[in-house]
Amino acid sequence: MRKMARLRFGAGLLALAVTMASSAWSDEVTNDRLLAADKESGNWLMVHRTYDAHRYSPLDSINKDNVDKLSLAFVTQFDQASAGGRYASARNEGTPLVEDGFMYVQAGWSRVYKVDVRDGRFGKIVWKVDPEVDKQWISDATCCGAENRGIALWKNDVIALTLDGRVMSINKDTGELNWETQQADKARAESFTVAPLVIGDVALYGPAGGEYGIRGWIEAIDLNTGKPKWRTYTIPAPGEPGNETWKREGTWETGGGSIWATGSYDPELGLTYWGTGNPAPQIDAEYRPGDNLYASSLVALDTETGAIKWHFQFTPNDPYDYDEIGETQLIDNGDRNLAFRAARNGFGYSFDRSNGELQHATQYVDDLNWTTGIDQKTGLPLSYDPKADLQKYVAGTVGSRDDLPGIYCPTLGGGKNWQPASYSAKTKLVYLTSNEGCSAYVPTEAPNPTITGGEYDVVAAQKEWNGRLPAPEGTELPAEQSGSVVAIDPVTGKIAAKIPLLARGNGMLATAGGLVFGSDRAGWIYAYDDETLKELWKFNVGTSLGSPPMAYAVDGKEYIAVLAGAAPSTAQINADPSLKYFVPTDAMYVFAVN
Repeated sequence: MRKMARLRFGAGLLALAVTMASSAWSDEVTNDRLLAADKESGNWLMVHRTYDAHRYSPLDSINKDNVDKLSLAFVTQFDQASAGGRYASARNEGTPLVEDGFMYVQAGWSRVYKVDVRDGRFGKIVWKVDPEVDKQWISDATCCGAENRGIALWKNDVIALTLDGRVMSINKDTGELNWETQQADKARAESFTVAPLVIGDVALYGPAGGEYGIRGWIEAIDLNTGKPKWRTYTIPAPGEPGNETWKREGTWETGGGSIWATGSYDPELGLTYWGTGNPAPQIDAEYRPGDNLYASSLVALDTETGAIKWHFQFTPNDPYDYDEIGETQLIDNGDRNLAFRAARNGFGYSFDRSNGELQHATQYVDDLNWTTGIDQKTGLPLSYDPKADLQKYVAGTVGSRDDLPGIYCPTLGGGKNWQPASYSAKTKLVYLTSNEGCSAYVPTEAPNPTITGGEYDVVAAQKEWNGRLPAPEGTELPAEQSGSVVAIDPVTGKIAAKIPLLARGNGMLATAGGLVFGSDRAGWIYAYDDETLKELWKFNVGTSLGSPPMAYAVDGKEYIAVLAGAAPSTAQINADPSLKYFVPTDAMYVFAVN
């Protein structure tokens, strides 16, 4: 473990950074503050703002009456977008954190910044830490882009993960590196894209890489020492509960179950809730007969030991790549407190969060054909066959290796994906952004990479391991892909409102001002009425936005912030060809009513 500063400034700028930092000392972010994060109305202290993952701001000075006057207050540019291997630029999908007028951001290529936003007219960069990640390795060994989804605050430190597998502890005031340690196994194509979740004196996180046959895990690292406290594998080994669901010998070792979106935490129960990624290979379920626990599942873990206390698997033997990563909203409802999850498979599920007992499951996407419904007692798909090692679900939705495509809805990207939902304390509704439409893929046998001494060729794995090919040209889909915003009652499962989008957005923010904010990769940031989802305001920043909006306040004045750093989707470019000329940027856009 190295203990060295990684400030990357010229001499003059370094002096400026130290001078600015000296006037920017802040209070420690203690365990008590994080437990009561909702009480700090102007601050946003963790990735989903509160442990219950509501992404709800109690600020209300921006509201339905004045949102039409919302305008751009300032832009803070971090770095010029830079390429790494096959990735034209890094992607910013995280949420900025704000404490008492200072913003902490992880932007492109895992760089971390502290920004003074007290002025309200511009953001002054106080310090910058560049971990100098291996861009070529990231290009070779990560499936879907050089993205990150945020950082954490703990005491007087910023806790950040890097794309190439390091955990860093950075002094919040000076930007000096306290310690860093390599925790993801690069030789097995493990990478970090998730924002860590700080609970007490530990941070929880896990690796991405389920596309290439990793064995997923969730780890708690002691932030005082930089040493792991516990690690729980999401794919059980022989002799562990659940291994019997991997019927083919050895497939558990490369079973997937990655962790790439941040969980939630119930301090009273001492449980933390995390969604797990797809089983590997993604589409070729013939390779891995059995239900494949604990992939495509929600797992509730004891925060002290990492023991799995209960689990729920949404799509057993998952032949569709329906990762169940993403956050789970914890909602208090009288005697029965709920854990609500909008699953990638197109259903929204509510559970008793103490024991995982299903309360209900409701379809929220328009087009869904892979099952005829959900058993409201067991939560299992009605098309699930408990006697089968390979699940075929509804005929025609699961392809075969003899070039027969599986045509299924919702899409491979699922309904809701990593893009976080929000829950409003005002309306008691969950707001989510979803894909609509269908996909078609042909399974192809994915050779198990030869593992020697725990290593394999990550480049070969990247090319061979996902187990799918595009469907033959001319394959007709039941519905074309688009997007939507959905408001759903987590207690009853009733859809309260729904509006169409051209493509799925980047996640949601609900506020006490009666507003729901969203953004998209076509450069738009939106404000909707929290009861009807009527669009009340929108603004285009002229470059792709990659992250969900957040809210903060300085001296009582409310601001809405969102990170840029992405590229438009194919559907968006097809609808508006001018979007292909968008230049990626690495910046933060902040809005206010003046």
